[in-house]
Amino acid sequence: MPQNPPLTPEFTGVRRVWRTIYPDGDAAAPVQVTAEAVRDLARQMLLNQFVFIYDVRAQQPVFVSAGIERVLGYPADEFNLEHFYNQIHPADAALVGRATMLSAEYAGRYRAETLGQVFSTAYRLRHQRGHYIRILRQNYGLYADEKGNVLVIASIYTDITAHKHTDEVTFHCTDERLQRRLEQELCPPGETLSRREQAVLKRVLAGRSSQQIADELFVSVHTVNTHRRNIKRKANRRDLPELLRLL
Repeated sequence: MPQNPPLTPEFTGVRRVWRTIYPDGDAAAPVQVTAEAVRDLARQMLLNQFVFIYDVRAQQPVFVSAGIERVLGYPADEFNLEHFYNQIHPADAALVGRATMLSAEYAGRYRAETLGQVFSTAYRLRHQRGHYIRILRQNYGLYADEKGNVLVIASIYTDITAHKHTDEVTFHCTDERLQRRLEQELCPPGETLSRREQAVLKRVLAGRSSQQIADELFVSVHTVNTHRRNIKRKANRRDLPELLRLL
């Protein structure tokens, strides 16, 4: 097995705390986790999520999980796609709609290649009580026909309001082709840098590699490289002093 890199001082400290609490931990038998405990954990994890499965050919939902009522306040049996789209925050609707259309064009062009790819969008949705929550929507192609055309898409909606304090619409695709298209068409040049892009840029200017930045920010190298591309696009060939003013 490959050797793991040494832990940072912070994580070494975490281990030291646990060693203090359980000084004989190395000699103890492993705790047996029951299937019931795992099921309980899964139920807890899904409290802020719901699943939506859509038949692309028939243009209608085939399944909506009961979690939609916990997350948005709407009963699953009253779900209506048009009504649902109308609950997108007015300031987010055009961008979300355009990103969704580009992802549909991508699925139509690359067909079965898109199965297993993840297209994510974060934006604001209106709760049944009238306030807005921030949602992360993750789309997956589930099935394709014999010609490779995508038939069914599954979407997982997660309430991330408590974790993301921003009104910015964000999007990401695991397929580089769609990601580049989204960046080119939906991100106007010259806009200000997001907080995460600022964090990445500061580390780039300090000479850190993408891997080092990923380790420091607890994200993947792929995510760091996406931020770097966004920074280059937003910088729009500015010289260094002007680029620094974006921070």
